[in-house]
Amino acid sequence: RKTDEEVIQIIRNLRLIDDVLFEKFMEDAAACEELLQVILENSRLKVKPETLVAQKSLRNLAKRSVRLDAYIEGVEDKVYNIEIQRSDNCNHVKRVRYNASTITINKSEPGDEFEDVQDVIVIYISEFDMFGAGKTVYHVENVIRETGNPVNDGLMSVYVNTEVAEDSLISELMQCFLKTDFEDDKFPNISRRMKELKHGEEDEKMCKSVEEYAERKAKEAAKKATKKAMAEKKKTVEKLNDMGMDISLIASAVDMDEETIKQWLEK
Repeated sequence: RKTDEEVIQIIRNLRLIDDVLFEKFMEDAAACEELLQVILENSRLKVKPETLVAQKSLRNLAKRSVRLDAYIEGVEDKVYNIEIQRSDNCNHVKRVRYNASTITINKSEPGDEFEDVQDVIVIYISEFDMFGAGKTVYHVENVIRETGNPVNDGLMSVYVNTEVAEDSLISELMQCFLKTDFEDDKFPNISRRMKELKHGEEDEKMCKSVEEYAERKAKEAAKKATKKAMAEKKKTVEKLNDMGMDISLIASAVDMDEETIKQWLEK
């Protein structure tokens, strides 16, 4: 366990692109609204503060859960999901599609008409230029290949990155995401929230958040390691079974009970 001084120093070095700080930052509806206004270039955009949830967990029909970095609904009947990503370690486009479909399912009721399905806007903020075209912002939409005309299916995906610096308001905001501290009159609510988290009354909450974040990541890593180990054991069981080895011997070899081995092989 780190000392209070060590935790405070960690907080001082955190940037908005870092998960733990962004998570607390997104608990402020006014700052979230301003972020959406800048990225979507819509100063009139308004959100419903009571719908804001940082780290919102949703389940799909298969009961697989997904954790959204930030979820909020707009007054114009749209749903916004904001994600932060530092590492280029997954299929980001499919992650966006998965998030959007899970949100749609969770926001739908039996008997809903397709016309009533809410629009979903996913904002994906990364520390790298995902598409490698030297742009700060990429708007991704469905188009008809033969005509090039867009198809409005209610999903908007906006990929924003901090790597490419351009002469735009969005790029200025993204560069703020890389700073350990900032105050910019162009982003009053975002700057205010940053000051609260770094120097204000939120200091104590941030200390707790850093510790909780570390604990959660440790549990996730342990769970992932356990899952990987079990997958390897299943492969070993299947190979030994293919070799004609008796179930009792297989169970002894992989240190598992025979009933579990039988269930694995039945599947």
